[in-house]
Amino acid sequence: MKKKLSNRAIVIIGFIIMAIGLFLVTNDYFTGKKDKAYEKVSISLFSEQNGEIVDNTPQNIAAADIEVNEEIKNGNYLGVLKIDKINLEQGFYDKDNELNNVGKNVTLLGPSSYPDQKNGNTILVAHSGSSYLGYFKNLWKLEIGDLASVSYKGTTYVYKIVNIYNDVKDGDVTIYRDKNKTTLTMITCTKDDDTKQTIYVAELQ
Repeated sequence: MKKKLSNRAIVIIGFIIMAIGLFLVTNDYFTGKKDKAYEKVSISLFSEQNGEIVDNTPQNIAAADIEVNEEIKNGNYLGVLKIDKINLEQGFYDKDNELNNVGKNVTLLGPSSYPDQKNGNTILVAHSGSSYLGYFKNLWKLEIGDLASVSYKGTTYVYKIVNIYNDVKDGDVTIYRDKNKTTLTMITCTKDDDTKQTIYVAELQ
């Protein structure tokens, strides 16, 4: 009888050890998978163009600060960003175009992917403020779940906003996104706070 109980105890202990081992292995696996799924990407909002360092950090621009340039407004765009909720429809240029500058238009940042790249991240920045350059002046009205679209090479890509957060405005920005998703990131000055910038992360639907 004692031997039978002893064998049963051994079997029970064995099952317990196996269960603990399985829990630890699966927990490490899923934790690692989650860590790999979400990446923290720090990018600079300063770029070099024609040998000069250009500050692409979004600022609040007053209406009187900039004169309208029709050549800029009527250029050949690479793509068009559209957000119906805030009545925004604005084109942007390719990375190497001299008009791809936050001082002239919505800017496609150098580290950006193009919209047709799987699991890539299209990053657009623009001024807020009341001038014609304040393309992102109403982004603060957006909420998680709102939609934005990008038309690129004859295809329209629709994104849903999944994250909105602020970061200190210091020439760099940290983007938190699911690297297993194709995303659109929009960055502009935080409303009523010139020391911060707001990041809007949207995932392709």
